[in-house]
Amino acid sequence: MQLKQKPASKISKVLYKVTTEPVVFSVLIVCIVLISFRFTILSTPVRTNDNSRRFTIPRGTNLSRIASLLEEKKIIPAKNTFILAAHLMSRNKSLKAGVFDLEQAKDYRSLLNILSNPQAHSIRITIPEGYQTKQIAALLANQLNFTAEEFMQYLNDKRLLKQLGIRSPSLEGYLFPDTYDFIDTDDPPMVIRRTVNHFFQILDDSLLNEITASKRSLHEILTLASIVEGECVVDEERPIVASVYLNRLRRRMRLESDPTIQYILPDGPRRLLNSDIEIDSPYNTYRRRGLPPGPINNPGLKSILAAIRPAETNYFYMVAVGDGTHSFTNDYDEFLKAKRHFQRVRRKIASETMRKNSN
Repeated sequence: MQLKQKPASKISKVLYKVTTEPVVFSVLIVCIVLISFRFTILSTPVRTNDNSRRFTIPRGTNLSRIASLLEEKKIIPAKNTFILAAHLMSRNKSLKAGVFDLEQAKDYRSLLNILSNPQAHSIRITIPEGYQTKQIAALLANQLNFTAEEFMQYLNDKRLLKQLGIRSPSLEGYLFPDTYDFIDTDDPPMVIRRTVNHFFQILDDSLLNEITASKRSLHEILTLASIVEGECVVDEERPIVASVYLNRLRRRMRLESDPTIQYILPDGPRRLLNSDIEIDSPYNTYRRRGLPPGPINNPGLKSILAAIRPAETNYFYMVAVGDGTHSFTNDYDEFLKAKRHFQRVRRKIASETMRKNSN
């Protein structure tokens, strides 16, 4: 009689048991299938090119939306398999907002690892002199990872204003125009702190002492500087323009500054209409006396210095000449004459432009 020979080694014994125990064998098959399935899903290839290699996940974006964005850019073949892969790797709640370089992403596994670890990228942005805060918000939102609306939510944030030492109901005027190196993961408060801190670095103790000696507050100086910024193209005119408005303030004359009207136009800047002058607003210096409640833009250093150190003149009136400069006078009749001349020049230019366009 031939006896059944049992395996000698431990591995052989395990294999023998597996093959002779139906339940254990079934479990092993299921495990192999699951492991194979997981490997297959995570090994799904991804595709990137020069246009899709830089990928942005906006703040507050959930996994489903991230998958949709990846699918729209044709980086992944299917949204649902990517979501499944994220769950298989327990990364469904660990994907971060930010900007990512996907050059090393070859499959779902490597893609998920990259998206779980945001990389910081430096972005150089120049904020032009005279930009309103809403213009700055649009400029920043175009390159950083937040919307213009999210930035503007902090415009009148009392807590942030207090933290920054700004004695004003608004950030307008305090976001110093300059070139900055931001990080693409910077949020609005971080950007605001950078620009405001730079503002107070530029306005050192020496300048602040000059402002105190002028018997005007920093807020008033900034408000005047913003009007000068809105009026001037030529740097040499800035102190003269500041003197015009200060002379008018001393005489209790209305400032009648066009840039203050532009500030309250929802569709500005544009050519002003007679109806715009009638807008009921504390910023309408054609109807209200004195300075407006606050800055109408974020002025540069030259305009701030002009407001601190205005020229000594007896001018009360100024008219744009048409080449970026102004004609200044202390005589109202001369002012009206210069104004009519400028209007004729402007109509002539408009007529010539229309004729050229029609041809």
